[in-house]
Amino acid sequence: MRGTSMPDVGEYNEKLVIQAVRRAPDGISQAETARRTGLSRQAVSLIVRRLLDQGLLRTDGSRSGGRGKPSTVLRVVPESRLAIGVHLDPSRIAVVLVDLDLQPRARRLIAAPTRDPETDIARIGEAIESLRHEMHAELRAEHVKGRDTAVDAGGEAPQLLGVGIASPGGIDPVRGIVVDPPWLPGWRHVAVVDQLSRRTGLPAILAKDTHAALTAELWGRPLHRGATYDYLYVGDGIGSASAEDGTLRHGGGRAGEIGHLPTGIGDAVCSCGRRGCLNLYTDARRVIGAAREAGIPVEEGEERGVREQLELIASRANDGDPAAAAVLELPGRALGSAVRALIDLHDPAQVIIGGPYWHIVEESTIPHLQRAARDASAPGTAQAQIVSSNLGPHVGAIGAASLFMERDLAPRRLDPTAPDQDDPRGADSEQATHVVAPEPGGPGAHASTAEISNSVSTVPTVVTSTVSRASGSAAP
Repeated sequence: MRGTSMPDVGEYNEKLVIQAVRRAPDGISQAETARRTGLSRQAVSLIVRRLLDQGLLRTDGSRSGGRGKPSTVLRVVPESRLAIGVHLDPSRIAVVLVDLDLQPRARRLIAAPTRDPETDIARIGEAIESLRHEMHAELRAEHVKGRDTAVDAGGEAPQLLGVGIASPGGIDPVRGIVVDPPWLPGWRHVAVVDQLSRRTGLPAILAKDTHAALTAELWGRPLHRGATYDYLYVGDGIGSASAEDGTLRHGGGRAGEIGHLPTGIGDAVCSCGRRGCLNLYTDARRVIGAAREAGIPVEEGEERGVREQLELIASRANDGDPAAAAVLELPGRALGSAVRALIDLHDPAQVIIGGPYWHIVEESTIPHLQRAARDASAPGTAQAQIVSSNLGPHVGAIGAASLFMERDLAPRRLDPTAPDQDDPRGADSEQATHVVAPEPGGPGAHASTAEISNSVSTVPTVVTSTVSRASGSAAP
């Protein structure tokens, strides 16, 4: 991504500098920032001075690059900009406060949404107020201890950018209305943005939870020239999101609703009248029901939460229980079918899998997902990585908060001339990988499995797979 020194794009150039420094975990010099952004050294110097004054950047000593004067090292001040994220998850509401690195600095988990949205919004408002008090107390304590914070970095006090709200679809993000999400029966045509903004005094944004999750994933990743990134969201229901050149495909508010994608698995009849729809095998409550039918002692009703019951099933499967392993085989095969469909539709560089329940079922389902997603393609076809999210079970709430980071601090375009923005599928990788390869001796057995590490810098990526995409491959 390259900048320009023209004065009418000063804000964009400033965001380029922020991004360059933010993506340099060991710090970066002004000269290197100029090289990475394509801006002149004079432009970078002026921008850095402003950002130091604003408390967004700080200096951190110096280092020598060989001949000449040592360079001052620049780093971002993560807590200089904060945002709150709310995820209206059907099982519980998560409210998190994150910094520029999308590191959660505080969180609240409150009871699941009810049929009374007004009361729910009041509870969310109380959780947000509690987080704000905790934030101010923490920053005062760090300042007193002399730690590097936005307060003592020589700049302004931390800015709380706003509240992002992530909800299952369908929603109207333009008007800020939750319209008719299938897993929130009491939430119909709720103007959640206006109501929560009035209650907290903060600006608010609404997005689908799948779109919010992908926004968070891309926040810390180098975005590659012309590349598409798909996200597969595993929660109470199943959903997806897609971004190209760093821009999400929003559609009319229902983009990514893939629950009725045909899988070719079994002959179970869906409520839509078709057979073998994806949601029949991936929706959390259906998985729990299948476990109950298989004799696994999961409880009826809501005596135990969905999360706890899935953990029980996964634990038994991981311990070698054949009945539990068989229960989780079908979701794995169905998810693999969905992954292959996304690859065929979008030819993505990466398919990222995450969501509230993915980390629970991942170990038991990933082998079946890999087999189902395998595409026996001819040598030399494009590759798509399958990468587990590294943002954990609260990715919906973190993603909601990232909406403000993306809106206020991210450059909005990719430059197709940037030499270091190539498609990642042919580069080297240091990530641990689970390669989805064709069967030994089968078609495509020599397909490349080279990869690149593009993980967000929070926790290590858990699993990466490479799947060949063949032109004109058969539908799942």
